[in-house]
Amino acid sequence: MARHYRPVVWTILWFIVCSMAALLPVRHAHALTIYVDEANPPFMYRSDDQAEGIYPDIVRAVFARAGISVKIIAVPWRRALMHLENGDGGIAGIYKNLERQKRYAFSDPIHREGLMIYRPKTDFAGESDLDDLEGMSVGVIRGWSYGDAFDSARRAGLFSASEATGDDQNFSMLISKRIDAVIAVREAGDIWIKKLRLEDQIVRAESALFENQTFIALNRRSKDLSKIALINRAIAEMVEDGTFDSIVTNALRQAIGSAFH
Repeated sequence: MARHYRPVVWTILWFIVCSMAALLPVRHAHALTIYVDEANPPFMYRSDDQAEGIYPDIVRAVFARAGISVKIIAVPWRRALMHLENGDGGIAGIYKNLERQKRYAFSDPIHREGLMIYRPKTDFAGESDLDDLEGMSVGVIRGWSYGDAFDSARRAGLFSASEATGDDQNFSMLISKRIDAVIAVREAGDIWIKKLRLEDQIVRAESALFENQTFIALNRRSKDLSKIALINRAIAEMVEDGTFDSIVTNALRQAIGSAFH
């Protein structure tokens, strides 16, 4: 008789174990925090307390494809860099340089930005090379690296750098003659000129000063460092299937109509 009761007993015990497990607190998957700039449209900006733009949209799609939970926060760029340095989060939309590679691990590229020279229309003389900036006061964004060549020329004193929190401030300074030129990424500079209605006052060089790839980066001390491989796999798939192109197109369209001040 005991043999016939044994399956029933095991069924009851299994039900009790499952019921007790259901009462235990649920452990949610660890979400990796990625910081982005809050004032660099159309690439990354804050809108209604949300991180919006090309890079937040790319990060959301990449992490979803990779099966990684993510939280994206838009903050001033210097603060984003501080979080990266402290190892309490990653960053998206960052350039790679020799110094950064010593401390941070980078994903595969997520985009390519063309850095352009912008000048007042009355002063423009076809400047498109680094040497053309000699002796000028050049508007840049505070905390940014524009690549090894630009940063080296800046340190060497080829030009003086005037720092602002965003491209909009730099363009305002440019039309008021407080600086001689602005360095901005093509899409961002063009959107700001349109939004500020400066098309008749400011011109852009025809060719890029530099083309810089952008990345997702984590501190090399991060406990999430192993996720870079999953991120890279997702990036490769999305480049191959055209997802990246669709994200950029949609984000640009949204940014043009957005009030991202």
